[in-house]
Amino acid sequence: MNNRKKGQDLLLSAERLCKRDLEGALREGDFSMAVRRAQEVAELALKGGLAVLGVEYPKIHDVGRVFADAVRKKIGEVDREMLDRMAWVCTRLCEERGPAFYGEKLYGEREARQAHRDAVFVLSKVQEILRTSGWLPK
Repeated sequence: MNNRKKGQDLLLSAERLCKRDLEGALREGDFSMAVRRAQEVAELALKGGLAVLGVEYPKIHDVGRVFADAVRKKIGEVDREMLDRMAWVCTRLCEERGPAFYGEKLYGEREARQAHRDAVFVLSKVQEILRTSGWLPK
């Protein structure tokens, strides 16, 4: 499997995880799990974007800054504020990953819905960047 296909598969997995597991956890009131799933959606989206760009992604969870750097190198100038926000969201969700999963912190609906919005933002922006620059079909 080539990098582009691998990346597209990761992006599809991020979409499915968002629709099925993240939104399901929100509907069921499992807010801590929704936060955990939001982090996973963002991570898969960013790693998928890196793979599409032909960049070997590191085996870590927080890849927002790696993605921003790769976009600048492979595509050129993209809205810096947007890339910075994507990286910040990724870092913040990574910080919540463990506490959400292991019950070290209880999350409420407001926090879970914000995590959902953040994950959807990252996923949609990765797709938008790759499509508008020709790395993914429109």
